[in-house]
Amino acid sequence: MRAQNTTSSACKYYLLLGVIVVGFSAFGAEASKSVVVNGVKISGELIDQVVESNISQGAKDSAELRETIKNELIARELLSEEAIKQSLDKSVVVQNQLTLLRNGYLSELVISKYLEKNSVSEEMLKAEYKRQIDVLTGSQQYLISQIVVSTESEAKEIVKNLQAGQAFDKLAKEKSIDPSKQNGGSLGWVLPGQIIPVISNVAINLNKGAVTVSPIQTQFGWHILKLDDKRPFKAPAFDEARAQLTQAVQSQQRTEYVQKLMKAAKIESK
Repeated sequence: MRAQNTTSSACKYYLLLGVIVVGFSAFGAEASKSVVVNGVKISGELIDQVVESNISQGAKDSAELRETIKNELIARELLSEEAIKQSLDKSVVVQNQLTLLRNGYLSELVISKYLEKNSVSEEMLKAEYKRQIDVLTGSQQYLISQIVVSTESEAKEIVKNLQAGQAFDKLAKEKSIDPSKQNGGSLGWVLPGQIIPVISNVAINLNKGAVTVSPIQTQFGWHILKLDDKRPFKAPAFDEARAQLTQAVQSQQRTEYVQKLMKAAKIESK
């Protein structure tokens, strides 16, 4: 549970990806015509589904959009056929990747359906809220800022600039490649468990106002950290935490569902 969302490469996310299956409405437009490519049908329904997906993400429905999507689907079909001609689909690596893509999509589809049938109740949210409050009471929260850059040399140069008196938030806005740059590098109030260990282990041991003298490398780049403040855990109001609580309950539901399937399955190592 946290008082605000933190969007950053320093933070861990346990997000349940939902799969949304929508019917075609075409927003008043005529349904697209099917296309046959070397005997393979690209249905109008598929074209319309991709169009609607683009519209839901902010695109404007138009003849140009539909033509672009149709041509892209044709190109993908032709490229797929060429890949098969070259036997690229026979590779074990490719077969494994296709299996992962298929199983990943179907997994999230069935989880989405399961969660729809087992909606989160108000009582479940309140129970999870109490559980988290009980666990987190007595913990410390930390107000942390960071600058993330691609190379160690650039990170060391920023450390020198900070030691020379340049403002951390200004350098974050100018140099950082992390989304937190929009807030001057601030990650907001976080608990140690919400930050990847290599970052939290350093940040929580800094003195208030101190900046790391050596950059820290992670998969996201090179980090320079600043501890702005710390305080005893301050629980957000129930309504403020509702989205995070829902996510936590659904994550638990997913875990229990998978465990149920595993118990019923015959699993062998060969």
